[in-house]
This record gives sequence, C-alpha cells and structure tokens, in this order.
Amino acid sequence: MQKDNQDIIDNLKLTISTQEEELLNKLLYTLNITEIDEISFQKMLDIIKLSNKEIFRIIKALESQEIIDYVLKNKLE
Repeated sequence: MQKDNQDIIDNLKLTISTQEEELLNKLLYTLNITEIDEISFQKMLDIIKLSNKEIFRIIKALESQEIIDYVLKNKLE
C-alpha cells in the first residue's frame, strides 16, 4: 500500500512538471520562439513553478473561505 501511494505521488508530480513544461513551450511557440538556451528555459520554468505554488495556495484559501461561508450560511438558516 505504501509503495502504491508513493507511485501515485510520483506520477502526480511528474504530471505537474510535464504540464508546466508544456505551458512554457506553448508560450514560446505563441511568441514564435523556436529556440532558447537551456538556462533561460529553466529560469522561465522556475518562474512558472513558483507562480503555480502561489496560485495553489490562493485556490486552497478560496476553497476554505467558501466552505466557511457555506457552513455559516447553512448554520444560520
């Protein structure tokens, strides 16, 4: 069971990483940039990863607030 959970976690991390790279490639394609050095690519990818982490935190805060609002509204009615 522990191994299965680790496999799931590893697969999810790989999927996130793949999606981040695909996003960057789509942005570069949109800008008609066909080649970019590896250092610049990695720097841009790091920016996307940091942004995704911040967006994830904001989404979790929003979900929590929505749950609090839902509970308060239903509790008061």
